[in-house]
Amino acid sequence: MKRLAAALAAAAVACGAAQGQTRPNERDPKLPVPSFRDMMILTPDGAGDPARSVAPAQPKAPEPAAAVDPNADLPYGAYQRGHYIEARSQALKLAEGARLNSAAMTLLGELYAKGQGVRRDVPQAMAWYERAADLGDPQAMLALGLIHVNGDGAPKNVARAIEEFERAGELGQPAALYNLGLLRLQAGDARAAAKAFAKAAEIGEPDAQYAYAVLLKEGRGVPADPAAAGNWLAKAAAQDQIAAMVEYAIALFRGVDVEKNELEAARLFRRAAERGNAIGQNRLARLYAYGRGVGRDPVRAAAWHRLASDQGLVDTWLEGFVQTLPEAQRTEAAALARSWATPFGPIPEAEAAGARTMAAPKP
Repeated sequence: MKRLAAALAAAAVACGAAQGQTRPNERDPKLPVPSFRDMMILTPDGAGDPARSVAPAQPKAPEPAAAVDPNADLPYGAYQRGHYIEARSQALKLAEGARLNSAAMTLLGELYAKGQGVRRDVPQAMAWYERAADLGDPQAMLALGLIHVNGDGAPKNVARAIEEFERAGELGQPAALYNLGLLRLQAGDARAAAKAFAKAAEIGEPDAQYAYAVLLKEGRGVPADPAAAGNWLAKAAAQDQIAAMVEYAIALFRGVDVEKNELEAARLFRRAAERGNAIGQNRLARLYAYGRGVGRDPVRAAAWHRLASDQGLVDTWLEGFVQTLPEAQRTEAAALARSWATPFGPIPEAEAAGARTMAAPKP
């Protein structure tokens, strides 16, 4: 599924391919996560060199309408099985029945928006979304906002998108609040952006937690509060928000605004690395090379460096380090990297190979 066309270049966003499975009514509901900070490359003394983050967002689908209204179970069940014609038939019965089921209307909007079981018809999709939105369905409001912000099958209208995201946000729709924050940020209103991000963050939206942490760290739209920023980074990282995992790991490694913890930093770098993040792979490679937070392991260092460099992340120090290794270790590292590489990203180290960790050198 394509990412949103509205790339917020003025807000310095970092775009990337989405990972994870899509849910039946997914409409790529969130704009790319903004990346305002420079990442730091780890060095033995804890200093760093800047390297721009390329961590992608993890788009999240709106909550399935069936989870909100159990009467939508039948059409959504058919939808999930790929029986789109049946889903449309069942949804029409609910949408046009005496109860005017808004969840069914939203599903009909999805079917027409995607051309599933029917010819794609965005105006018809919008008509169903608008009926559902008039009945107070926040998922329909979110979908309308996305159509307006993208100009996908309808004229682009950012003002209307903001209105729809605000309506959905007032009903607690977290993806709408997140999108609203990004649009406010694009317009130069950091205070309004921070307010939207904060509300979505409190609901538990991980991308909003990361974005709010960045604003708190920089004092953009809110008073600077490094400690609060660290707390929100931790919350986002705990939900596998990759950019947050990498930044929080860097903070933990360096002891910046949080208590220094190299073991936890290594764990987070590994989680990011195993999800295919090049920066996480690079930092984990350095940790293995130095024996910081993990046992020193030149072969694993070389293997993770290979995966990061295959994604275009250049690290001349690690490249030099790898060249100093015996040929047998370089060959082993190349084989290990190949065994980890899959179409879905590296698989966890523990699953790919047995333990081969060496003792860390004494300080």
